[in-house]
Amino acid sequence: MPNHFDLRVYDAACQLSTVVIDSLDHCECSRVPGLCAQLISAVGSIAANTSEGAGRGTAPQFLNQLRIALGSANETRTHLMRARNEARLATKPYFLCDSKALVTARMLASLIRRIEEDEARRKNERS
Repeated sequence: MPNHFDLRVYDAACQLSTVVIDSLDHCECSRVPGLCAQLISAVGSIAANTSEGAGRGTAPQFLNQLRIALGSANETRTHLMRARNEARLATKPYFLCDSKALVTARMLASLIRRIEEDEARRKNERS
């Protein structure tokens, strides 16, 4: 398995986390108790699960963690929308964060597909 520091999606997830946390300065999180904590947890989970999966050592374990990271990216987008609608996150920070979250999710989905295809090819070669 690759070192997580060599994965572009890991870098994207770390950058997303920074942008999301910085955007919370433009949000009235006290209007929606727990929203900021949920958002920070979800966005942090993307990089954490990517790095954990890379360290697991097998493709199936890596894929599982990447799928969890993808779920966290989708969760992040949902919490961002809630922050915009319920906690008055300004439009510009919202769209910046959401576009970065979407790119990160697409990168994860692409990596998942590539690993699944590689595993299927290896399995066919062994048969």
